[in-house]
Amino acid sequence: MTEETKRSLVISIDGLDARYLQRRDEYGLRIPTLRRLIRAGASSLNVRVVYPSVTYPVHTTIVTGALPARHGIVGNELFVPLGAPQCGEWHWFARDIQAETLWDAAHRRGLSTGIVSWPVAGGAGDYNVPEIKKIDGSLRETLALMITHERPRGIIEEVAARDPQLYAQANRDEHDDMRTRFAEYIIAEKRPDLMFVHLFDLDHFQHDYGPFTPEAFAILEKLDAYVARLLEAATRAGTLSETAIFIVSDHGFAPISRLIHPGVVLHRAGLLSVEEDGDAPQGRAPRMCVTADWRALPSLTGGSCAIILNDRADRETFEKARAAFDDLRDGGAGGVTERGVAPLRLIDAEEAHTLGADPRAAFFLEAADGYAFGANYAGAAVTESVMRGQHGYLPSRYATSFIASGAGIKRRGDLGELSILDIGPTIALSLGLTLGDADGQALQLQKQR
Repeated sequence: MTEETKRSLVISIDGLDARYLQRRDEYGLRIPTLRRLIRAGASSLNVRVVYPSVTYPVHTTIVTGALPARHGIVGNELFVPLGAPQCGEWHWFARDIQAETLWDAAHRRGLSTGIVSWPVAGGAGDYNVPEIKKIDGSLRETLALMITHERPRGIIEEVAARDPQLYAQANRDEHDDMRTRFAEYIIAEKRPDLMFVHLFDLDHFQHDYGPFTPEAFAILEKLDAYVARLLEAATRAGTLSETAIFIVSDHGFAPISRLIHPGVVLHRAGLLSVEEDGDAPQGRAPRMCVTADWRALPSLTGGSCAIILNDRADRETFEKARAAFDDLRDGGAGGVTERGVAPLRLIDAEEAHTLGADPRAAFFLEAADGYAFGANYAGAAVTESVMRGQHGYLPSRYATSFIASGAGIKRRGDLGELSILDIGPTIALSLGLTLGDADGQALQLQKQR
């Protein structure tokens, strides 16, 4: 191990666009903990991510150092060939990952690990309060699923028995107080060698209200206080002085006002058919799912979309699918010509694959500024969006953030532009570990002996 570093704490602030920290003074952000960590350590406010820039692929890249095509998590959701992805489940479980992770490397060396709400980590680690939820379900239903997959059994009830305020702040909009309480307990009472915490509320608020809004600023200030609480938990455990702290994030954010619905376009082109989902919850409108005779299907990832063919060798369907989007590329649908902007462009599979994107895709769609992709299969191809912010776009369109501070980390200041592929190997190096499947390289941030 490097000098002073005996443990590492990895905190992800989902959706921490680099501009929040780049312009922290301009925005008047009250984030004393993040400011202090930046001053005391090394940071990059220009981290380039992978494609698609959505939560589950990027978080898996963080813990493997590998491109999505290598680690196998190429979207948030499982792609279900006999139905639209919206009718499937998310990648809740670590068993879906096809590359070595930081928790794998830690266990190989006999180190203990704690995980709270880290994406694609269900079933991993020594102590795990998993990110798993009932889609469109209640908090009670989500907690029941979490308890089913917790590690070890009883850890959630153990925390609840010690903390009567555990669920007090948990509602549809904010869950990070609860996540922080779980993490505080594990850090202080279980003292893992390597700890992962995923804070999600900033992402949620930016989807609802848009990035760089008063609502987003307010929630980021709350998250700064949650980070402080995690450091205080390490202080109570007597481990802060030997802990390297890594603040990471998965993607930036862009404002949107309109949605493009690839399913509508492909449906009109005769490349898929849909039917009502017979398993829709009682009292809710049925969802539309794709029937088994589909020829081309969209796999949505926010500001990007993979078009997947049932038969990858079907050149006729490939050409027909590409041609189906010509009007949108030329600004001929949804009133786009009046705005003077074509709402999307096509990206060849070869270009996207260099960024690690889904190797099954025939080609990709990339939404223009102000646009993202929606899940409709009927109606207009372009509609207004209730959601005000989105991500998933090409990595060149925004950046995210990385901070390293604490035990064993040199005070290096601004590291300049970084690749997110390098973050996992860098965290591994802090504990003397290596990642066997990493595409990135470790940054030399540690103090020397």
